[in-house]
Amino acid sequence: MIFNQRFRLDLRSMKLKFIYLGLLSLLSVFAFAQDREPKVVQFSGFAMTSDSLQGVPYTHVTIRNRGRVATASAEGFFSFAAQEGDTLYFTCIGFKPSVYILPKVLDKDKYSVIQLMSRTEYYIGGVIIYPWGDKDGFKRAFRDLKLPKDDLQRAEENMDPQMLAALAQQLQPSGAEAASYSLRSGSVRKSYYGQSAPNNLLNPFAWYSLYKAAKNGDLKIKDKSDLPPLKDE
Repeated sequence: MIFNQRFRLDLRSMKLKFIYLGLLSLLSVFAFAQDREPKVVQFSGFAMTSDSLQGVPYTHVTIRNRGRVATASAEGFFSFAAQEGDTLYFTCIGFKPSVYILPKVLDKDKYSVIQLMSRTEYYIGGVIIYPWGDKDGFKRAFRDLKLPKDDLQRAEENMDPQMLAALAQQLQPSGAEAASYSLRSGSVRKSYYGQSAPNNLLNPFAWYSLYKAAKNGDLKIKDKSDLPPLKDE
């Protein structure tokens, strides 16, 4: 009986020792895992739509626990350095944000995923933007408003006699006009070759026309605006 009791006590003590040793080994492994620095891995993949599996262009990938941000390409491809256990936050306009957490223990230094993103729509209330700060500003703008001229007004201005007369004074004769004037002058000079050309100062018909115009008031200037502007104005 005494031998059996001693054997049982020794067996219990051995079991307790094995339990203590197991607990100590687990605690040591846990402490080693806590002290080990996270491994840096090359994290890459594609951000794609969940309905059609098309690339989501220019998706922002944020490492939330470290504040770093990476941007995907136009095809949705991304590749950057991350650490084990990082929380990755995927965002893009028109899509719901999504989260991906890297495993805390990785066997390789490269890790690839395909992150699916769902489309979403944001409805924003209508906003009316006015160019005036207040009612007084609207009154001033309405009072000072200058409407653009239509085609008829522009055509009437272009056919204004005063403007046409001013343009006629400023325009130089064309080549055809200069040639015609030169030919007519030469023809007149040749028609009086060998004799004196008539002088209108001695022409009674010219004097009579001047007297008649003066008597009728044709030589009086009624309004200065009727005269075309001078060339130097």
